[in-house]
Amino acid sequence: MKHYSKTFFGSIVAFVLGTSCCWLSSMTIWFGGAALVGIIGSFFENIQILLLILGVGFGITTVFLYFKKSNANTKTE
Repeated sequence: MKHYSKTFFGSIVAFVLGTSCCWLSSMTIWFGGAALVGIIGSFFENIQILLLILGVGFGITTVFLYFKKSNANTKTE
């Protein structure tokens, strides 16, 4: 009885090495993209207080301008 396990594992290794030109570049791009997302997330994490203040300021300005325009339309009618 022959042992085919050596040839089976050898064929799997040969398959992985033979197709690495296809999946290795894709994996590199995905990991690089994940690193870029992490860097951008870290940047926004450092300035989140500023972004929160700007968001609240823009929200208050929007509400103020809406009611100002609404009152101007009511007075002209």
